[in-house]
Amino acid sequence: GFIGRNQMMAYLVMMAARLVELHRVLRPTGSLYLHCDPTASHYLKIVLDTIFGPQNFRNEINWKRKYGRTGPIKRFGTACDVILFYTKSDSYTFHTQYIENDPAYIEKFFRHSDADGRRYQIDNLASPNPRPNLMYEYKGYKPPAKGWAISREKMEQWDREGRLHFPSSPEGRIRRKRYLDELKGEEVQSLWDDILPVASQAAERLGYPTQKPLALLERIIAASSNPGDVVLDPFCG
Repeated sequence: GFIGRNQMMAYLVMMAARLVELHRVLRPTGSLYLHCDPTASHYLKIVLDTIFGPQNFRNEINWKRKYGRTGPIKRFGTACDVILFYTKSDSYTFHTQYIENDPAYIEKFFRHSDADGRRYQIDNLASPNPRPNLMYEYKGYKPPAKGWAISREKMEQWDREGRLHFPSSPEGRIRRKRYLDELKGEEVQSLWDDILPVASQAAERLGYPTQKPLALLERIIAASSNPGDVVLDPFCG
């Protein structure tokens, strides 16, 4: 109704004034993460596109903060809040974040093991583009149609290091071993379903409804800042 629309417009006007000031004081390497619920996220994205520029939109992150039953409502339960990620420019700070590999993912993709038990997956060694200078045979195995992705020297080095997977058939393709224990984990994507909301009995709980869990803040700070950088939470939330 009219009151609901009026409240939303008042909220957006208030937010726009603050976002203009935040954009003004943000360094060229800086980022903004704006947490909101789905009733306002699409309006706020238009405001942010106007202030930061649509070219500086990076992600719409969905944070799964509700679990279990939502009661008998005539719609699907809303499980996620939205975090809009914008930057001041193209020269922004960003560090890829990782989480532990899902055991089901490991079982599915790391099905091979060396004699010492090290798990690995096999990866393509074929060049995606024609490489006439890399059309060599190796140990009787023919090159892929467009050539290898690596030089003979590199192939010999990886062979010495035990990083090649040789097929049983001479018609097969040599592939690269990617060892599980050398990977950092799974890269964090735009769905954050591994950070629980602040529980009612949690030691960190301060008692206000929009409080963010420390793990959420830690991920944002680790991804978009360096040690010694200034981080501002303008709403103390």
